Amino acid sequence: MRLHPQSLAVFAAAIAVSITPALAQQPAAPATQAGVAAAPSALPPALAWPRSFDLGDKLMQVYQPLIEEWNGDQLSGRAAVAIGPKPDTGASGTATPSATGPTYGLARFTARVVVDKPSRLAQLSNIHITSVEVPTDTSQDAVLLSALQSRISPQGMTVALDHLMTSYAATKQLDKEMTQPVENTPPRIVFADTPTLLVLVAGKPVPRPIDGVQGFQRIVNTQPLMLVDSAGLYHLQASGTWYQAPAVEGPWTVTAQPDPTLEAAGSTATYEEPAQTMLPANGQKPASPPAIIVSTTPTELVITAGAPQMTPVGGTSLLRVSNADHAILLDPDSNQYYVLISGRWFRAAGFKGPWSFVPGTSLPAGFAKIAPTDPASNALVSVPGTPQAKEAAIAATVPQTASIKRDTQLTIKYDGGAPKFEAIKGTILSYAVNTRTPVIQLDPARYYALFQGAWFVSATPTGPWLVTDVVPDAIYTIPVSSPLHYVTYVRVYASTADVVTVGYTPGYMGVVIEPGGTVVYGTGYNCVGYIGAYWYGCPATYGYDAAFAWTTGFAFGYDAAFGWGAMYPWWGPYWRPGPWYGPWAGVDIARTNIYGAWGGAATWDHAWGVGPWGTAWAGNSVHGVTGWGTDFAGRSGAAFNPWTGNYAAGRSAAFFNPYTGAHGEARAGVAGNAYTGNAVAGRESAGYNPTTGIGHASQTGVVDNDGHVSVDSRGVAGNAKTGNAVAWNNGHVYTDHDGSIHQYDGNNGWQHQSIDGWKGDTDADQIGRLDQQRQFQGYGDQRADSFARAGGYDGFGGGDHFGGYGGGGFHGGFGGGGGFGGGFHGGFGGGRR
Repeated sequence: MRLHPQSLAVFAAAIAVSITPALAQQPAAPATQAGVAAAPSALPPALAWPRSFDLGDKLMQVYQPLIEEWNGDQLSGRAAVAIGPKPDTGASGTATPSATGPTYGLARFTARVVVDKPSRLAQLSNIHITSVEVPTDTSQDAVLLSALQSRISPQGMTVALDHLMTSYAATKQLDKEMTQPVENTPPRIVFADTPTLLVLVAGKPVPRPIDGVQGFQRIVNTQPLMLVDSAGLYHLQASGTWYQAPAVEGPWTVTAQPDPTLEAAGSTATYEEPAQTMLPANGQKPASPPAIIVSTTPTELVITAGAPQMTPVGGTSLLRVSNADHAILLDPDSNQYYVLISGRWFRAAGFKGPWSFVPGTSLPAGFAKIAPTDPASNALVSVPGTPQAKEAAIAATVPQTASIKRDTQLTIKYDGGAPKFEAIKGTILSYAVNTRTPVIQLDPARYYALFQGAWFVSATPTGPWLVTDVVPDAIYTIPVSSPLHYVTYVRVYASTADVVTVGYTPGYMGVVIEPGGTVVYGTGYNCVGYIGAYWYGCPATYGYDAAFAWTTGFAFGYDAAFGWGAMYPWWGPYWRPGPWYGPWAGVDIARTNIYGAWGGAATWDHAWGVGPWGTAWAGNSVHGVTGWGTDFAGRSGAAFNPWTGNYAAGRSAAFFNPYTGAHGEARAGVAGNAYTGNAVAGRESAGYNPTTGIGHASQTGVVDNDGHVSVDSRGVAGNAKTGNAVAWNNGHVYTDHDGSIHQYDGNNGWQHQSIDGWKGDTDADQIGRLDQQRQFQGYGDQRADSFARAGGYDGFGGGDHFGGYGGGGFHGGFGGGGGFGGGFHGGFGGGRR
């Protein structure tokens, strides 16, 4: 933005943004975790990935390239490409995500590279897109190829050198990690044709005392609330109902009249450590209590709505069970049933088993011929060689990134006080077993921790912890058999003096590409985890009905079994509530950004969306010069964080005419919390024409704090050449004509005032004031940059409190006018200078 040296501009604030009723009805979100804060990226937006391209009614995004070969000044590689519908944009300018996800493809390219090491930049030129492959929609191949070729500037593109170097090094390792030899031992598969809940216990039940409670102990190695009394009777609370059983394996029956002491013990236990409620997706207790199955070994529950119903599968001779919550296919040629669980196929002659694992390459030929329009087509994701399987593999390589401030704090607690380390087999590493946060020992003086997708380093296992931009290669040797294998999918992509850009691929959430080339959920390895005063479990593969769906953008979540409730993961990235601070059950984790858990100031390094497409985030900017030489610029942005309920939007514009010196600036914005209803909004504008001497500035703000609404309005207008001016301050109006001051306060009418020191400005006084205002405009521009990158205001965090705007308005007067200091939330401070 260009500003006249004698700028009178004020920094701005906020336009209103509409929040849909669905968002407003969400429950209140707790405040962001203390000591953890994300920050806007210090990387220039022009260097951020992915790069977005407008294709009319669609949006194309190109993700950070993976450099495969680098010979001198020539390189080649590949890049994931996504194309999908644009987010819907309402009148307020706020973007909302599309109901369907993008389609993924792979672009291959060659380019010439010129490196400037002092600036840490690289210039790619002679970029040639050699091919584009969209496995599930080959008609898009030529469209995207043409779109990419036509939108690459003849001058090429500038990229961060660190991005290229990290990519080149990482690609070699990623190619090795692309497939993993997962474990495929069949779990126990249980079928039910009535509403049933599966409760998993990690091995033999382990009871622990409940603080202040006599007669009951809690079974700690399970997520739902399970108690055992002094007589050895087990009690379970699930889906709003109490059950009891003589042994953990059952049989479980509904407790007709729960004893008040049992309910009191349960309340105390859940106060100490929350439990999974296993309520349906709507959060309401079912009219009829479902049946209960408890298992201490890996188990998957398959439910049919009544007796199984067989239906032909389009394009094949196969039959499918049409009323099941899993994909179950029958091959009439062999009379064998195939059930798809966590991306793996298991086969048996009947529902009672025994079940055996079937490699994808050994499936009947008819599986690959399933019509894409058939309800069974989601199974194509798990059939090697199909376009759906290829696209899913591409999607599994796309990282979700965020920039984390280097001074972010991390505190780690260990059960029992001191860390207990065990070796990670096959590596030189050890890890602390008695904490939820992965803490890995490289040597006696270096420890690495992974929290919410960001890496930290410390000289001791107790801290202090610092965000790190270097992760040792040894960590990426952790095998799939280790419960910490999922940390190998989180990497450092770039860094500056202020922030570190980190990112994770879906493997961090449990997705793995198995040797056959298809995506599966979980490594298949089972472990009990650490059991002390608390239980820290391991990543589990079965028991959650993890299912993939290419028809909705290769999304997958945890099915709530016909809405009757279900367990959900509780390890690693799942060590906290899911989006909206609810359960992870039914959550599409392929489109959920774990970095959103950092709070309202979290940064996403792309134009909009969570992952490629998701939580609303939008921004745009424009700049140009008119035929008369007037320079104008504008930008707008909006964001919503489903983890905290925080939202923000803003718009700014400015113009400057180099011939007349006239200029004007205006900004507006809003910030609030959809859960609490609290909000703050404001608008500021200013303009000055040195030819006429006429200028103005105004500032208005509205705050809604728990239903208490306050409004503040202040401004000034006048002529710098005549000294005449008018100013207003919440109903109080002041005028200055030739040094004669009048005040109108609404009660006493107009009054003449003589105020010592309030005299016509000298040229030096006016220049001094304008310099001061220019300084504050600079502060304002910095906040505008912060807003444009982060979608919020300085200090804007989680919960129902909003940080102050920190100044940025007038501090001095104009022609004897009023000045504006202070922030939005506490009202506009200041008054007359």
